[in-house]
This record gives sequence, C-alpha cells and structure tokens, in this order.
Amino acid sequence: MKSAKILFGALAGVAVGIQIGLLIAPEKGVDTRKKLSKKGEEYLTDFNKQLDGLLKGFSDKFDKFNKEISKVAEETKSKSNELLAQAKEKVK
Repeated sequence: MKSAKILFGALAGVAVGIQIGLLIAPEKGVDTRKKLSKKGEEYLTDFNKQLDGLLKGFSDKFDKFNKEISKVAEETKSKSNELLAQAKEKVK
C-alpha cells in the first residue's frame, strides 16, 4: 500500500506541475486548454494502467493466498479424518 500511495502522489505532483507550467505559459487560452485537456487524458490513461496493474497484482496475490488456504484446509480435513479413524479403531 505504501508504494501505491507514493506512486499516486508522484503522479499527482507531476500532473499539477505540468498544469501550472502550461497555465503560466505565454500562449493563447484556447491552445493552453487543449494542451491541458490532452495532458489530462494522457495522465488519466497512465493512471488507469498503473491502477490496473496494481489491482491485478492484488488479485493474483489473493488468488494464490486462496489456493494456499484451500490446500491447508484440505490437508487438515484429511488429517482429522485419519485421526478420527484411528480413534474409532482404538475404541473398538
């Protein structure tokens, strides 16, 4: 989570810096707004790619964790069945 916060903060800082630079640039307002719009779309696309990668990483880790839990649960169930069978044999 810490690396995600750093990434989002860096992206936001870069976006704000570029926008401020464009706003104080000596160009027509129409041209500046077009540049801002284009840069905003680029940053949004980049941000979405980064977010998708982050979510995919979380999803992959969650799936791996889920498989491990299922494996441990199955092993525990198998072992408890063995112990139950042994206990039944001893009772007889």
